[in-house]
Amino acid sequence: MKLINTNHHAMGTLRLSAFLLLFCFSFQAKLVAQQQENQLAMIAHSTTDSVLLRWAPGSFQLWQQVRTKGLQLSRQTMMRDGKLLPLAERQQTTVIAQDLRPAPLAAFETAGATDDFVAIGGQAIYGESFLPQTDDADEVSLGALFNGATDQENRFSFGLYAADQSWQAATLLGLGYTDTNVRDNETYIYTLRGATGDLTNLDTKYSAFVTVKAGSNVLKTKISSLEAEFEDKVGVLSWDVEVARDFYTSYFIELSADGVSWERVNEEPFVPVFKENQRPIAFYQVPLPENNRPYFMRVIGRTPFAQDAPPSNVVQGMGKDPLPETAPSIAGAFPNEEGGFDISWTFPNDIPVNNFRVFRADNAVGIFEPLSDLLPGDARNFRDEAPMRVNYYQIAVYDQYNRELRSFVIMAQPNDTTPPETPVNLRGIITDDGKVILNWDANTEEDLLGYRIWLANTPQEEFKLATSTPLVNDYYIGETTLNTLTSSLYAKITALDIRHNPSPFTEYIEILRPDTIAPAAPLLKEVTSTTEHLDLYFATSRTPDIEQHELFRRPAGDTVWQLIRTLPFPDEKEADHYRDTDLAPGLTHEYRLDAIDRSGLRASSDVLQGKVIDDFIRQQVKKVKATPDRREHTILLDWTYAPEDDKFLHFEIFRNVPGKNPDIIALHQPPTAPSSGKKAAYQFTDPGPLKMDTDYEYRVRAVYSDGGLSRLSPAVSVNY
Repeated sequence: MKLINTNHHAMGTLRLSAFLLLFCFSFQAKLVAQQQENQLAMIAHSTTDSVLLRWAPGSFQLWQQVRTKGLQLSRQTMMRDGKLLPLAERQQTTVIAQDLRPAPLAAFETAGATDDFVAIGGQAIYGESFLPQTDDADEVSLGALFNGATDQENRFSFGLYAADQSWQAATLLGLGYTDTNVRDNETYIYTLRGATGDLTNLDTKYSAFVTVKAGSNVLKTKISSLEAEFEDKVGVLSWDVEVARDFYTSYFIELSADGVSWERVNEEPFVPVFKENQRPIAFYQVPLPENNRPYFMRVIGRTPFAQDAPPSNVVQGMGKDPLPETAPSIAGAFPNEEGGFDISWTFPNDIPVNNFRVFRADNAVGIFEPLSDLLPGDARNFRDEAPMRVNYYQIAVYDQYNRELRSFVIMAQPNDTTPPETPVNLRGIITDDGKVILNWDANTEEDLLGYRIWLANTPQEEFKLATSTPLVNDYYIGETTLNTLTSSLYAKITALDIRHNPSPFTEYIEILRPDTIAPAAPLLKEVTSTTEHLDLYFATSRTPDIEQHELFRRPAGDTVWQLIRTLPFPDEKEADHYRDTDLAPGLTHEYRLDAIDRSGLRASSDVLQGKVIDDFIRQQVKKVKATPDRREHTILLDWTYAPEDDKFLHFEIFRNVPGKNPDIIALHQPPTAPSSGKKAAYQFTDPGPLKMDTDYEYRVRAVYSDGGLSRLSPAVSVNY
């Protein structure tokens, strides 16, 4: 088969934009990528005298059917002058295109000579292989980029992309149509169906149709959120396409030196690409001819109908020379006779700068605060007249654009033989697992290095160092043995500065080791059941240091216990019974009783089970209202009801004449499942047969899936 004569420019200049199509190709991304493969997405645009229609199949397979069987385009008129037409007129269908399908090869060859996108569309349909050729001069080889893609995917992607960028390509591909026989006061529904046979599995419920009002000629929304940042001979544009992508498939970027005459930066439309869950912000780098000269930039959106939108807001700026390649280098910080430091630095004299500034912090990773005002560009030294105990210095240089570049950090400190203050408020505990936790009020010296900990089992023995390196925090966590007759541990600490000058020791403190023997377990004797509640009988623990007992409950098979009662000392010694109410009938629960001593040690009883007896009698419908409708020959019943649980099924409707036994006349299923425990209103219409001037009695009963039934509601009488 002869390939369509696509010139090198048509394929080569689209090498990068075309590659992006496999991931996001505009109109398809909006109307196809989010839908099923068997949908035929359709949109419309109204002008003053016509309606433009575009559609896109959701898969290559559906595209093959459209090309093979063709499409029939029909129209129905729904409204005129803002008013809905009668049903008979709305149902009248006019076929405005009998058989829409791609144009012959010759049409693509002729139009493709002047329209690159027509050439690409023709290649997608008629080319023997859709791996576009490039030569060595191309920056990116399409053959390499699409090495792993299938020929079908290439044809499908490029065909839809070409239709997005050229209305002529869309109509020749059989993906677009212009309806000129319209009236500006009417609203239409357009429908697509197979021309020579049904399209297999076509989803006609959610696709293959569109509604449009003729003559509206709605102005396209322009992009108003354009922003720009400027660097070395480049302007980086950014704009939010969250709303814009509902209107535009691609974008053109324009540059101007005077804000009046504009030139397009990109020859081919720009299609932004986003990762999943990424905020849809488009970025585009605009090369600038030179730095330090103002330029203007704007963006123009392009619709799926190959129409350009009004230009965006204009942004203005200048390219900036690169940041200096070298930062200031601090030569040193030297102590002077007045007790301060003289700081000096070096910086190349041939680099134009505005200012220098000296910064200082009390640690290398701390917050550096300005120490000096802005210094002139020829400054190379500064005196710190009031240094801290520890000083970290940094020099910042500011270029002609006031951009900042900082030096490495240098430390300087004066001579110091004064130790820190003795730490205060030392306190501590030993946990049940043998953890020793100490804390104290932190020292405030700027040159503090840390703390050291000493421990002993008695105050008379030698205290041993417990920390191999100074602690930087005001707490200590260590371990000690609990398997000892010694009931206490003793601790004291000292503080060190960065020159390792130690403070005096604190007074030692005594820390009690915890009790590790659990109390005797309580006894849960028996659980008895009624239809209303469960009775639990138990005997509490008699260990002397009991603090309280706790009773727990959980549904059988669950893993989470719920505390339902606390028995504090000494009341717990007299307690032997607990009644558990407000439980769902038929649901098995497990119970456990714990004893807790003053040290927090806990002992648990055996677990017993019980459940409230289920009599399967459910809550009654309280009141039913009956209203006759003699015109419709019906009786309307109204009532409210709150189901006890989610096993509710339906209502049974009973009817009888006075003196007779009630009979079930209907099973009423609510249209929506009612919420458990939430009262809702219900209705039922008795269609009869009913006799005039006859008294009837009605009753309602709720039915549950587990066999539960409510009692019949009180009878309501009505004369029909």
